[in-house]
Amino acid sequence: MNDFIYLLLGSLGFVGLFLGGNVLVKGTVQTSNALNIPAHLIAVTIVALGTSAPELVVSVNAVLKGSPDLAWGNVVGSNIANLLLVIGGACLFITLKDNSKSLRLDIFWMLSSTIIIFIFGYCFQNLNPIFGFIFILSLLTILILMTLNSEKNENHCHSIKENSFFSPVFLGLVFTFGGIIIVLISSEVLISSAINISISFGIEQSLIGVTIVALGTSLPEISASVAAARNGHTDIAIGNVLGSNLFNSLGILGAASIASYPQNLETPLSFINFDLPIMLLATLILGSYLFYFKRIERIFGPVLIILYILYILINFM
Repeated sequence: MNDFIYLLLGSLGFVGLFLGGNVLVKGTVQTSNALNIPAHLIAVTIVALGTSAPELVVSVNAVLKGSPDLAWGNVVGSNIANLLLVIGGACLFITLKDNSKSLRLDIFWMLSSTIIIFIFGYCFQNLNPIFGFIFILSLLTILILMTLNSEKNENHCHSIKENSFFSPVFLGLVFTFGGIIIVLISSEVLISSAINISISFGIEQSLIGVTIVALGTSLPEISASVAAARNGHTDIAIGNVLGSNLFNSLGILGAASIASYPQNLETPLSFINFDLPIMLLATLILGSYLFYFKRIERIFGPVLIILYILYILINFM
C-alpha cells in the first residue's frame, strides 16, 4: 500500500513538472514582452537562479553536515547533466536556436566560470572560502553586466493588453516565480517517492544517491528547458542551461566553500581524474559549437542523452 502511495505521489510529481514548466515558460515570455527585453535574459538570470535552488540547498547542507564531496559532486554532476541531458532532452523536440545579441557573451561567462572551477578543483584540488566569496561577488557583477548589456526585444511584435487590476509585468513575474515554485515542489515530491520506492526494493543507498538524487537536482532545469523547447521558445531553453551552469560554478560552489570555513572545500580524488575533465570537455565542445553556430541541431538530442547515460555507467564501473 505504501508503494502505491509513493507511486501515486511520483506520478503527481511528473504532472507537476509538466504543468510547472509550462507556467514558467508562459511567465517568462509575458515578462519579456511586457518589459520589452529578450526572454533569453530572464532565462539566464531569474529562471536559472530558480531552477538552481535545489543544487544550492543540497550543496550547502552537505558541507554543513561534513560531506564536502557531495557539494563538488552536485555542482560538477549538475553541470554535466545540464549540458548533456537537459540540452539533449530539449533537442528531442526541436533544433535549439538563439539569436540573442548577448548569447556569445553569456557563453563566454559560462565557459570562463567552468574553466575557473576546473583550475581550482584539478590543479589546486581545493577551494578557499575567500575565493568562494570572490566567486559570489563575481557572479553578482556578471549578472549586473548581463542586465545592463541586454538589448531591446526585437521580436516584440504585439502589445500587451493592460489589466485594470494587475500590470502585465506583475502577472508575468507571478507566472514565472509560480512556475519555479511548482517545479521545485514537484521535483522534491518525485525524488522523495523514487527514493522510498527504491529502498523498498532493496536498492543500495549509494546507488540511489548517484542516480536518483543527482538526477533529481537537475529536474527543474529539465522541466523548464523541455517545456520551452516544446513551445518553440528555444532561447529560453538555452539561456536556462547557460545561466544554471554559471550559478552552479560561481554561486553554489562559492556558497559551499564559505560554508566550509575555516577549512578549504577539498576536491574528491575521483573527480580529479574523471568528472572534472568530462565537465570541462563537454563545456568546451558544446559551448564552442553554440558560440559559433548559435544553434544545436535536433539530431544531437539522442547523441547527448546517450553520452550522459555512458557517463553514468562509467561512473558505476
